[in-house]
Amino acid sequence: MSRTGSTSTLPSDPPRRWQAWFVPFVLIALTGLLLADPWPHVSPVGPAAVVPASATDMTPVRRPILKPETVVAGMTYRCSECHNLFPSPVETDRPLTQHRAIVLEHGINARCFNCHNRENRDAFADDRGGPIPFDQPPLLCAKCHGPVYRDWAHGVHGRTNGYWNPKLGPMERRKCVECHDPHNPAFKPMRPAPGPNTLRMGDRRSEAEGRSETKNPLLIYRQRLPGGDGDEAKPQRHRR
Repeated sequence: MSRTGSTSTLPSDPPRRWQAWFVPFVLIALTGLLLADPWPHVSPVGPAAVVPASATDMTPVRRPILKPETVVAGMTYRCSECHNLFPSPVETDRPLTQHRAIVLEHGINARCFNCHNRENRDAFADDRGGPIPFDQPPLLCAKCHGPVYRDWAHGVHGRTNGYWNPKLGPMERRKCVECHDPHNPAFKPMRPAPGPNTLRMGDRRSEAEGRSETKNPLLIYRQRLPGGDGDEAKPQRHRR
């Protein structure tokens, strides 16, 4: 409003064209930058290791017949049906005339009657010659492998299938002969499953072992000794 009382409008600036195109241009440029990806993300996690199906297969290594039976010419016979008719001679180093497929390599255990009952061929033999049921081979193995049997009974040695929590389902302890061949119990060489490779283990590509401090228990090989002498902790070998 002027001093004389008349009203007047201030002249407006003419619109600038570059202001109208600035925001769309910036958005288009950012879109192109994101599509070009000039700084690609490098994940610290290595490529996934291929785990063989055998490492996660819950099927027993062996499927033994937990009955005193054998198949001859398509017919199933109990062990006693033949051995009662043809008593075995005194054990010698002579080659077997039957069961030739068996290769006995069980350390110093080189006698059949160390395990098989001489009087009852449908059972195994305990330390006093008494019968052990044929479907209970762990009791037979316990004769010589006492500490291993103790560990097996407590779930430390051997294999357990099923559930640790009995409320969720049954737990099944696999018997010795479901992993070991009783006549040749040593395992053949096996390829181990690949080790874990996770973010919690850290990026091992950038630093050498034992050159940085950490509180991560999975990286204990990088921790320093509590004495503060600057030496990295070295893994100790346990005596057996």
